[in-house]
Amino acid sequence: MPGPAPRLAALLWALMIAFAPAAPARASPVGTADGPGDVALAIGVTTAAATGTGLWLRSRYRRSDAEADATDHGGDR
Repeated sequence: MPGPAPRLAALLWALMIAFAPAAPARASPVGTADGPGDVALAIGVTTAAATGTGLWLRSRYRRSDAEADATDHGGDR
């Protein structure tokens, strides 16, 4: 069991959604987001998120060295 972190996160999300102020929907344009700075920011944020996710997955599912050597059937032996 990983501990109380998943339950705490679910509780915080539920409280945030329950007590978020409801704003009326708007259909008017609020501006443009296709300038070079906005595109660069979107690319940078997406790259950082993908890199962080990849590193987290790599650390979480890393095999031990003994297991990796036992299952490694490389052609250079």
